[in-house]
Amino acid sequence: MGKLKKIAHILLIVAAYGFLGYMMVMYDNYAGLLAQFRQADVWQWVCLVGSVLLFPINRLCEAWKWRFLVRDIEPMNLWEAQRQVYYGTIAGFVTPYKLGEYPGRALLFRHTKQHWLTATCMGMIGGYAMTTVIIVIGTPAALRWLAPDSSLVWSVTLALIGALLAIIALPVLMRRLQRRPWQREQTRLLVSTMAALSYSDIAVLLGISLVRYAVFALQLLLTLLFCGVRLDILSYVVSLPVYYLLITVTPNIPAAEVAVRGAWAVAVFERFGSDITAAAVIATLLLWAINTILPLIVGSLVTRNK
Repeated sequence: MGKLKKIAHILLIVAAYGFLGYMMVMYDNYAGLLAQFRQADVWQWVCLVGSVLLFPINRLCEAWKWRFLVRDIEPMNLWEAQRQVYYGTIAGFVTPYKLGEYPGRALLFRHTKQHWLTATCMGMIGGYAMTTVIIVIGTPAALRWLAPDSSLVWSVTLALIGALLAIIALPVLMRRLQRRPWQREQTRLLVSTMAALSYSDIAVLLGISLVRYAVFALQLLLTLLFCGVRLDILSYVVSLPVYYLLITVTPNIPAAEVAVRGAWAVAVFERFGSDITAAAVIATLLLWAINTILPLIVGSLVTRNK
């Protein structure tokens, strides 16, 4: 990094750890968390370790998608893509709505000034693909959750139609924008890069997003099992997608993220009893720590000499 980049890197790390310290001080249920650790048996610890071991796979899926998205902007190997994804986690952690995540990744590009905007928009397309997967899977589950006697065929059909429209709309929109006489070279580059996305590219992005979603779901299931949440298979199949759908569509800021996740855990799991609800809230906190705090720590380590 140049001198200014090194200063920015240090300030970003300090801000991230400072904010993390603030969140830890503000958290008020350490008694319940410690009680859960004390009473866990060997099988529960195996589940928690399994969830932790899945977090690098989670990040690997995102790095795979990021590398695919920016392959024509900044060719890189998978290790470099992972470094950028981890660093983006730090930038997203200290910015409202995680707006700094994709620009943070682009800070590690070799030609940041020329390509950061294009890379940021491509990253947003990757997020668009992930959101589409979450909505497609979560919508039928949400309808089933709201009305247990509702038709699964109808709700799945509705979700698939919505996904198909979303998939069709993106390339069409980008190609329309490409026809406009943009004056700025960077804007023309941005629009042409996004317009070059084919339906096969979108299929790849959706496939990677689906794999990452499966890893997310398995992590949540394992943390729920660690916390003693025992439900039947159908309840898991409905509750997990609903939870992910709710936290995805809810506007959020870092300062309120833990509270929002806990609130939605209460909303989703309260029908199974107060004990299950309390355990589910702790499980969502643990999963947040695994998928946010651990990447933050790794990101600060893998970029410290860059």
